[in-house]
Amino acid sequence: MRDEKLFNQISESVSPMPVFDTHEHLMHEEERRQNSLDVFYLFSHYVASDLGSSGMTESDYNRLFDQSIDISKRWEIFFPHFENVKNTSYTKIVLESIKDLFGIEELNENTYIELSKKLEDTKKINWYDKVLNEKSNIRHMLNFIENMPGINNQEPQARKDMVAVKNFEDIICICCMEDIFRLEQKYSVSIYSLKDYLSLIDRVFEESADTGYKVLKIVIAYFRTINFEETSLYDAEIVFSRIFKLKDYGFFERVDFLSKDELKPLQDFLVHYIIQKAIAREWPVQIHTGLLNGNRGDVSNTNPCFLNNLFLKYRNCRFDIFHAGFPYSQELITIAKQFANVYFDFCWIQQVSFDLYRDILNLAIETIPSNKIFAFGGDNFIVECTYGSIKKAKEIISGLLYRKVSEGYFSFEDAVKLAEKILYSNPAAVYTVK
Repeated sequence: MRDEKLFNQISESVSPMPVFDTHEHLMHEEERRQNSLDVFYLFSHYVASDLGSSGMTESDYNRLFDQSIDISKRWEIFFPHFENVKNTSYTKIVLESIKDLFGIEELNENTYIELSKKLEDTKKINWYDKVLNEKSNIRHMLNFIENMPGINNQEPQARKDMVAVKNFEDIICICCMEDIFRLEQKYSVSIYSLKDYLSLIDRVFEESADTGYKVLKIVIAYFRTINFEETSLYDAEIVFSRIFKLKDYGFFERVDFLSKDELKPLQDFLVHYIIQKAIAREWPVQIHTGLLNGNRGDVSNTNPCFLNNLFLKYRNCRFDIFHAGFPYSQELITIAKQFANVYFDFCWIQQVSFDLYRDILNLAIETIPSNKIFAFGGDNFIVECTYGSIKKAKEIISGLLYRKVSEGYFSFEDAVKLAEKILYSNPAAVYTVK
């Protein structure tokens, strides 16, 4: 039988705790105000992959956001697929957010119009302040919007609670002369050699630091393996020079390019180079591992064990390894237990599966030193889902800690201290914010 007094004491201690959110993709609020915000906006991120997996066609999905189609017709397209994904944690987060933020107990044919109107009304107030600060008690957030599709203004946001995250994938993942031309135009430079290219990276680091970036994020797992082998400057130069020998530069829509396998030595060299630059500036390095958003991703590329050589070589780098490595969570737990410079980050996992989040967190608590665990990152484009995610994460943490106290694993005081560390103090210390 559950000890209600103890359970409530733990829940009431955890619920109001401040949060350090290690990962979001929130566009500028002014840009959000310029978008059409109806019910389907709430299903435009993670639930979209479940809708696709359930059988919804891409054309039908795109029609949900076609404002020239009456909303009732779009609901008719949406509803049968909605019924198929109501069971997933992705959808549960959306529904929890709708209930708490808009007072709508159930999303159905009688409430979707009301919800759409209430979403539009959020444009009239400082909605981010209300959701992120008042409702979620997020004190600091690492916001990654650079090179993200669907976000127009990718400059750092002028919010005291947000820290900008830098990304170099557009520079690392070149494959043809069109990419070189694009970067020359973007940065007003001439690139003739790898030396020129490295000078550009140096310049971008310097300018990024001046404009507020303080963290490096590597998301190349979406495109290739995260096995970044040691590569010499000579071998990298050979690959780089081969790009300049390609014949077609985009004339008549023909572009010659190097394959992923051909490019790997150059990309590996560049990843090592930007990590070294991040270390010189004392920037922590975030790396995507595990599950890939969307459909048809190759998760075999994302095993955190591929990163072992980086952890060994760059001992002065603070590596924040994302998404609990899932489905390679036990591997990442083993790595985080062994390496002082590797931190275990649960961002996104509370949305993937509630039970998965609880079970991995339980294993991490029993295995990894407590200062190495980061319990929350929403990883959302949709601010309402950030609220739903932190609420659910705190509920799961409270339930797990109640169990650990009941079993005698923790005292009440130690359980509460642990919750505060994994929700706020641990990432705050690594990212050196106050």
